[in-house]
This record gives sequence, structure tokens and C-alpha cells, in this order.
Amino acid sequence: MTSLNIQATDRTPEISIEGSPPRMRISGESFPEDVAAFYGPVVFAVESLVDSLTERLHVEINLAYVNSSSIKALYRIFEGISEIHSKNLLESITWFYPDDDDILQELGEDFKDRFPDLPFQIEITA
Repeated sequence: MTSLNIQATDRTPEISIEGSPPRMRISGESFPEDVAAFYGPVVFAVESLVDSLTERLHVEINLAYVNSSSIKALYRIFEGISEIHSKNLLESITWFYPDDDDILQELGEDFKDRFPDLPFQIEITA
């Protein structure tokens, strides 16, 4: 299975793909200076999972801030996750948002609406 471990910075989220069963986590703030350079390896890793997964993947997204360019990159990641789902290798997606953040709640709902076939849960951050 493809694994990935990107440490968070003050402008980029922590992103990991690891474990058994496999888990993908994205957490932190996302406003990298070069979105393509930052998210390119992530998109590639998700696309690689389509052929390398042997267990069902769980995805957790817990972002505190996302700029518009990062939203486009997340859309590409969700396209890859959708491909994983089409092979019956996706367990679930959980989108976490802070209780008082309507923007991140709506963003999660937008992704859920754009990818209606995905097993998508939207929850308040604990």
C-alpha cells in the first residue's frame, strides 16, 4: 500500500496515509504558497491507492482553514477517493469542523453533495 507522511507547517496541513486498516488523515490549516507543489504528491498517492489497497480505507479531514486554491486540490483528492470507492475499497469519510465554523461545515456539505455516492459523515470536532 502507498504510504505518505507530510508534517504540518504554519501554512500547510499534516497529511498521512498509513496503517492497517489504512487511514488517511488531513488536519490543520491549508493555504500553501504553491498549492500544486504541495498537493501534487498527495493526489498522486491517492491515485496510487486505487491499485495498491487490499483493505478498506477510512478518511478523516479536520481542517481549521482552507483557501480557495486548496479547495480545488481537495476536489482532485476526492475524485481519487471516488475511484477507490468504485472498487469497494472505501470504508468512510469523516469531515470534522469546529462547532462555530459555518464555512467549514458548508464546505464539508458541498463535498458531500458533489460526491453523493461516497459514505460521507460530517461531524463537529470533539
